[in-house]
Amino acid sequence: MPDESLNGEFDLGAALGAEKDFAVQCFTVYVPNQDRDGVEIGTQRKWVLEAIRLLTELNGGATAMPPAEGAWRSGEGRVVWEHPVVVYSYIDPEPFHAALSRVREFLHRMGRETNQGEVAFEFCDKFYLIRKYDPPASSSAGGQA
Repeated sequence: MPDESLNGEFDLGAALGAEKDFAVQCFTVYVPNQDRDGVEIGTQRKWVLEAIRLLTELNGGATAMPPAEGAWRSGEGRVVWEHPVVVYSYIDPEPFHAALSRVREFLHRMGRETNQGEVAFEFCDKFYLIRKYDPPASSSAGGQA
């Protein structure tokens, strides 16, 4: 074994034939299968596909894990069991930061339309919860129908 592996200088990417570029920041969103009352939403697949599409457009790719099993405690102290799908993408910083409004719109719309108590996402080893959602964007077309 080369000495450089002992002092942390070993280049694993080069050893395995990977490109020099790599991403270190991961954005993860938890797509629910139930609403805040524990009622099946029935549209989880739609939201998973939309999350994958958005993150792929911004970062070049995204991955969805099979439904996980989890639970959360409601405001009333009740344990709610669910099967969220975890969608993650290693970000390309410039396009991701430039499109944060699109990411925000998606997360808030998913929270509103699926009646969530909170929407969870992770970024750089930090876990975030959105509990108050932006109102829907008004769709005024100059009064024309």
